[in-house]
Parts: sequence; C-alpha cells; structure tokens
Amino acid sequence: MPNLADDPEYRLALRQADKAREDFAILLDELDFLKLQLSRLPTRAWLSRMWLIGLASVWALLAVIVSLLVR
Repeated sequence: MPNLADDPEYRLALRQADKAREDFAILLDELDFLKLQLSRLPTRAWLSRMWLIGLASVWALLAVIVSLLVR
C-alpha cells in the first residue's frame, strides 16, 4: 500500500488546507445549530402529558355541565 503522505498527488497546499479547515469549522457550527434546534423540539412524553391534561380538562368541564343540568 503506497504512503499517501509521500504521494505528490494527494499533498495539500497551505491554501487548500486552510480552506478545508474553514469548511470543517462551518460544518461544525451548522451541526451545533441543528443540535440546538433539535433539543428545543417537544418530546413524546411532554406531548402525551399535555394531551392527557387537555383530555382531563374536557372531562372535568363536561362533569360540571352535567351536574349543573341535573339540578
């Protein structure tokens, strides 16, 4: 297997290495931004809890209305 570091075809000039480093930093910044956005999404547990609270509120409201109509 040939040593790629000694192969002139694969050697990077300083400008190319600097550009690659800049591109890599930009990709890392975008990845951090995406991770931040994903962390702000509601979880399944939170959504289930809110659904159950809403459903319980509707049942409680119906119970109050029924008790007022029965009187």
